[in-house]
Amino acid sequence: MSKKRILVLLAPGFEELEAVAVIDILRRAGLEVVSAGTISGPISSARNVAILPDKLLDEVTEEAFDLIVLPGGLDGTKNLAKDQRVVKMLQRQLGSGRAIGAICAAPTILDRYDLAQGKTITCHPTCRDAIQKARFSEDRVVRDGLLVTSQGPGTAIEFALNLVELLMGKDKMLDVNIGLLARID
Repeated sequence: MSKKRILVLLAPGFEELEAVAVIDILRRAGLEVVSAGTISGPISSARNVAILPDKLLDEVTEEAFDLIVLPGGLDGTKNLAKDQRVVKMLQRQLGSGRAIGAICAAPTILDRYDLAQGKTITCHPTCRDAIQKARFSEDRVVRDGLLVTSQGPGTAIEFALNLVELLMGKDKMLDVNIGLLARID
């Protein structure tokens, strides 16, 4: 069985806690995680933490991933939402029956491009009004079919563990959490 592949997209203004927590926890689970930047070089986060992605987005647009993750951050989300390469990848991802994770402001991208129609999602409370087509939940992490959404930096570890469970099962998620000590239900 081949190792599951995950793509974490980074655009200027991304929320660093959400991106790094997801990358770290998914790698702890033994998954192949590729971070890809929408621009070349180090990418500045919402609080000016520069992260050097593994690859450029152009290098991976035609590759298949078991999961694509969209970290939030208001500016990061705006930059992802206006990038047609990202939108096309997300449409192809769902059309191929593969999962998407989005946290903080990023779930608004799913709603904006009709990728969450008929689904229940969550997002950061300040972005709640941008959810117009999907059903909104106040839950910290919501999994509905191929979509996993979460509210923000404070829910990033729960979100990442939920992604591990989705891809590898509850036992693996619990095993990964032994080292993390996160509170899980």
